[in-house]
Order: sequence, then C-alpha cells, then structure tokens
Amino acid sequence: MKHILFPTDFSDNSDQAYPYALDIAYLLGAELVIFNAYKLPHSKSNVMVSITDRMKEDSINSLKKLKEETLSTEKYKDLKITTTSRSGSFISLIPKVANEFESDLIVMGTKGASSLKEMFIGSNTLDVIQSTKIPVLTVPEKAQNNKVDKIAMAVDLKKITNPEQLRPLLEMAKICRASIEFVHVMHPDEEDSTQDRFNQIVFLEKFASEIPSNINIITENDIIEGLSRYIATEKPDMLAMLSRKHTLFERLFTQSITNKLAFRSEIPLLVMDE
Repeated sequence: MKHILFPTDFSDNSDQAYPYALDIAYLLGAELVIFNAYKLPHSKSNVMVSITDRMKEDSINSLKKLKEETLSTEKYKDLKITTTSRSGSFISLIPKVANEFESDLIVMGTKGASSLKEMFIGSNTLDVIQSTKIPVLTVPEKAQNNKVDKIAMAVDLKKITNPEQLRPLLEMAKICRASIEFVHVMHPDEEDSTQDRFNQIVFLEKFASEIPSNINIITENDIIEGLSRYIATEKPDMLAMLSRKHTLFERLFTQSITNKLAFRSEIPLLVMDE
C-alpha cells in the first residue's frame, strides 16, 4: 500500500480515525492524502456565492492546519502528506478522489445511529464501501486506541475467487505485527467436515504462513451471536471481512439484529471487496 486516503469532515468521528490513518501511512512509508469537501445548495445569488467562497477557504485552511500540526510532531515530520479540498457531496466524492490518487486504502471514521446499517458502520460509510473496490477501514467513535495486536477475519470457508483481495489484511497484520484469527461460525446442523471447507482451511493457512494465525470454528445457531461472542471473549483489535454477495457481510445488513452487534461501535472494521 503506497497511498492512503483519509476523508475528514473535521468531526469528532474523523478525529478518532485520524491516528489510524497516520500510523498506517507511517509504518508503510506511504503517502497520506487528507480530503475534505464543502457544499451549499445551488444558487445564483451573490450571497450564496460569497458563502461558498468562504466555505472553500475554511476547508483549505483547516486542511493546511491539520497537515502543519501533524508534520510538527517528531514521529510524523517526514510523512508525505497531500491535502485536497473539493466542492460537492463529501460521500460521493470519496471514491472519485480515491481513484484519482490511486489510493490503496480508505480510512474513515463512523458514527452509530438508529438503523442497523447506521449502527454498524454508518450509512455514509456503507455507501462508500458499496461504491468502491478499494479496501475501507472504518473506525467507530468508541474505538479505544490505534494499537492492533490481533485481527479477527470473519470467513465462511467458501472459495475465495480472488485471493489478492485479501492482501490488505496481510499487509495490515505485518506492519502492526499482529496475529490473524480466522473465525468461522458453523450452524449445529452443518456438516463439520467437507472437502471444500478443508481446502479453504488449507488455503488460509498457506496464505497467512508468514503471520501468526489460527482458525477458529464456532458452533452457534445464530452466526451473528457466534461472532459477537467470539469478539467479546477474545477481544480482537480489528475485524476484517470480504464484502462479497451471499456472505456474512451481506447478512449483517439484511437481518434484524440491531442489538446483537455488541461489538459494532468498539473495534475498527476492515472491508475488502472481492
């Protein structure tokens, strides 16, 4: 990963995610692009034009200040930081800016709300994930710190069509010196041994051969309860998953499981497209 995009609206949620973006860029020796957007309803009046100019100026100055404050710290003084301010919808511009800067990872904050989608990763963040193939690391408002020692990867033990899409997980584990815990939740009526499942376990073991790793198979009637129980017990510092169809990721947003996701606002989520 050579280019990290950090979209910010200068909210508390963005501030919470910023240390993650900084440390990832620092550890990788990657360029960090900090992006902000400003937008007002379209109007031809001189007043609206004046306000838009002021918003543009505020956006540029806020980005400049954040960059200067970051580079003034000893740890990040040599970090390559680029700032960019755009006019338009913040969320819809994120994938476009990410593509423009050839970003390898998007790091952004998220805030809980009332609906399931919003509670888990934030409706805006979900829109970003669904509109880009670039991996997205979402950092919830209640994340405790940016130290990552153990990453849990939720898997369904079905064939992964493009193993390269898991590369960000491997890189994240390497730079953080973290272990990877592959977690599969199996229904009690499900066969505990099939050739396909065995083949996938072998693949995962080979894939993570350079990283301390383990494969955990949990028996539980409800997949979300099983995953929540694992996270509550083992306390990983990050959760990772693929955003392909007909998998755990899709189920998280189609079931009425509002209160079951006890971990939703505590640990970052790394979503990789397949």
